Amino acid sequence: MHKPRYLLAYKGLSILAGLLGWPYFYWHLKSRGQGKSFLPRLGLELPPPPPPGRPRIWLHGVSVGEILAALPLVQELKSRLPRAAFIISTGTETGQALARRHFAPLGCLVCYFPLDLPWAVNRYLDRLQPDIFIDLESEIWPNFLAAAHRRRVHLALVNARLSDKSFRRILKYRRYLIDIINLYEIIAAGSRQDYERFQALGVSGHNLRLTGNLKIDRLVQEQEVSGGRARGRGPLPSPQPLLPTPKRDEAGPLARPFAQQDLQSLLNLQKDPVLLAASTHPGEEEIVLEAYRTLRGPYPALLLWLAPRHPERAGEISRLLNARGLPYHLWSQVKSGLQSRRHPVVLIDTIGDLFSLYGLADIVFVGGSLVPHGGQNILEPAAWGLAPIYGPHLTNFRWAQAILETAGAGIMIHNAASLTAAAQNLLDQPDTRRRLGNQARAALTPHQGAARRQAELIVRMVGGGG
Repeated sequence: MHKPRYLLAYKGLSILAGLLGWPYFYWHLKSRGQGKSFLPRLGLELPPPPPPGRPRIWLHGVSVGEILAALPLVQELKSRLPRAAFIISTGTETGQALARRHFAPLGCLVCYFPLDLPWAVNRYLDRLQPDIFIDLESEIWPNFLAAAHRRRVHLALVNARLSDKSFRRILKYRRYLIDIINLYEIIAAGSRQDYERFQALGVSGHNLRLTGNLKIDRLVQEQEVSGGRARGRGPLPSPQPLLPTPKRDEAGPLARPFAQQDLQSLLNLQKDPVLLAASTHPGEEEIVLEAYRTLRGPYPALLLWLAPRHPERAGEISRLLNARGLPYHLWSQVKSGLQSRRHPVVLIDTIGDLFSLYGLADIVFVGGSLVPHGGQNILEPAAWGLAPIYGPHLTNFRWAQAILETAGAGIMIHNAASLTAAAQNLLDQPDTRRRLGNQARAALTPHQGAARRQAELIVRMVGGGG
């Protein structure tokens, strides 16, 4: 590939950034209580050799959401390419822990993804020697993509997503980025809006496909394995899944979620209603606690489960609870059997348990949406037959918002007062709550099958038919 001047300039700047910026990167990790990824991401500590098998398929997801979304795609690819070897990489340490938990038992090599520094990129490509590289969602790394393309690695971008901010930025610098984006042989857009945005950027028509979002396949599969029936809401609607549902005794990642009966026993639940505040960010817990205080007037038995997006913030949230005189349990203590739940508040300080907990909630607020963060996945409670409550800041999940609001099953709020009103309305009217929840769950059904469609594209890309 001929290198335009701007690519040479980017390469030079990235080398300079790597040489001068590593102390900041180290401090950034350490300030978060991390650091294990420092040497691997700089290319100074390489992963083990890849497992045997061909083609060698490398999937990369930056963090937790992308890694979980990759599960049904890996299953589909394994069924079509049974001799393939799989490498799963992440960009964060939380994503790495989850990838090891879910993919290592499947025989996949799990490792970090290198920073986009020429020496790190080349050392990783020399070690792993992939035949196919599959990027999930929206990370575009010029040095990596150019180096992989030179080595004749097939490149695919699946679940392709462009947030409002990313689209404006890439459109502004389109002349510099379009050659890199067009290195992908396949761009599988996750929603109609994303498809149209990639079209507007000038992506080659034969590269671009609309396949739907992997996260919906993952949600439906995991909900079915977790129990299939949410507390107090009766049977959920039964969609016809386009993916095979794993058996309960399979030694795979989807066999691991808590059974609902086990969770209900651990949390000592009877008929008390539960408000779950999921994936909250700084500034949102105060709003939730204000609404909870008001709701306990008409509903004194109401329970609150607080699940911050980053569990390492548990200490900070503990101080908020103490300041308001709210006794609470840490979920890690309850989960391990060290405590029996007696207090009305449970602070979720673990990774990987939130999805199962949705099945026991009555009201769900999904965070990252009352502050300008971009939102979190509001379809997770929908998979359990819950109509989610969320704020207006959903720039990263407009596709999910469109699915729910088209079905009349999303509830937008703006502050503590509107959160209180929305929650009380659902508590006061259980029939309405069930109806909206069923609409939310049913809204997912037409969007299933992304894993199958994306796997077929990838198999065809490498000449495997399908």
